[in-house]
Amino acid sequence: MIAPYLKSAGALLVLGLATGMATDLVVGAALAQDLKSGTLTPIGAERAANKDGTIPAWDGKPVNTPPGAGNKRPDPFAAEKPVLSITAANMAQHAEKLTDGTKALLAKWPGMRVDVYPTHRSAVFAQAIYDAVAQNATRAKLTNNGLTVEGAYGGIPFPVPKNGHEALWNHMLSYRGQLTTFTADKYVMTSGGDRVLTNRQRTSLAYPYYDPKGKPDAFSGEWARARLDVTEPPANAGQAMMTIDYVDNYARPKDGWQYVPGQRRVRKSPSLVYDTPDPSAAGVANFDDVNLFIGAQDRYNVKLVGKREIYVPYNNNGLFRKPVNDVIGRGTLNPDAVRWELHRVWVLEATLREGKRNVAAKRRLYLDEDTWQAVLADSWDAQGKLWKTGQAFTLLAGDEPSASTLSYTWHDLLSGGWVYAGAINETGGVAYQDFDSKQLNRFTSSALASGGVR
Repeated sequence: MIAPYLKSAGALLVLGLATGMATDLVVGAALAQDLKSGTLTPIGAERAANKDGTIPAWDGKPVNTPPGAGNKRPDPFAAEKPVLSITAANMAQHAEKLTDGTKALLAKWPGMRVDVYPTHRSAVFAQAIYDAVAQNATRAKLTNNGLTVEGAYGGIPFPVPKNGHEALWNHMLSYRGQLTTFTADKYVMTSGGDRVLTNRQRTSLAYPYYDPKGKPDAFSGEWARARLDVTEPPANAGQAMMTIDYVDNYARPKDGWQYVPGQRRVRKSPSLVYDTPDPSAAGVANFDDVNLFIGAQDRYNVKLVGKREIYVPYNNNGLFRKPVNDVIGRGTLNPDAVRWELHRVWVLEATLREGKRNVAAKRRLYLDEDTWQAVLADSWDAQGKLWKTGQAFTLLAGDEPSASTLSYTWHDLLSGGWVYAGAINETGGVAYQDFDSKQLNRFTSSALASGGVR
């Protein structure tokens, strides 16, 4: 992917070589210029439509989604009808645009369907983010064998990734707001069709990495804080948790603290990283399955396979507005509730490093080129069997402006159980605020005790 910039930046390269300037800096400068006015969007996606016209060109215009009561945003494409429906009966005709996990769900569950709608490249972000990405193109780098990001701030670090680790950091550092709050449910479903609300929590997310007053040379390395206050079910009400994520998470794994009402004290949490099971997901998802992947990459070699055009869940404001009874079906989400579109995605393949362990021996992640966020994921077990598949659903907030995944599912293809996490169907919408360093006082271990009570 770097070669086009070597070719297109001829004058800059000659100047760079003549003056002894490092080639990567020259390439970075050419890339930064292309992000502003060339063939790439400001975060590194292809501006142009695909050759068939089924993926339109990116125009950079935000879609109107005014937050209504409870910050519920409307579905701007509610009037559209599917242009294609894929089932187990016809999926062979569309196999090249389907992931292994999607095909497995179609084959396993009668009634599962992929309804494909017209594609809208609705992901638009603030100019300040675009400016930061252009600067990151010339200053961001990976150290510690690709495990630590340095020099990046305020936007995805690698708009044209050279390897899988760079692309995976783009996913984790993609824009999800500065201060984001919502209340969400987590449902676990059995293969027999039973549904259990395992968790309802007020979620508050702070992203110091996107503090507009910050600077890369003064950045502490702490890119996100999360506070989770459990309100249901009654047996767990009053529990609270706070976590911190770092850009050098290989050296500094995720920190976490938990408040348990019965003990009336805050304790340092046990491991919240890697494949530690999430108790509220009943074994279907682990802590590194949040947003389809989060955490340190040191247990995997991550390969950048390339780009594909595939059908992915996208522009799912309509999904979030439906009652949960209309959303959760047998084995999968109700196909009537989920919107799929054809998008270009980066394909990453992660395989275990020698001497390392994780219950997912291999992962494949599909990153949307317009947001850099994983929208689909597949995992294989140690025996090489396709074990789990995940789907993430994009909330469009043109008023922010942003487009980011919020709810997600993980399906155990072997047991038939599955989990629907981050569900805001019954709880309201998402509130976005500008970053305020004073707000970080709520994201401390000492603040848990005062807020996490029955």
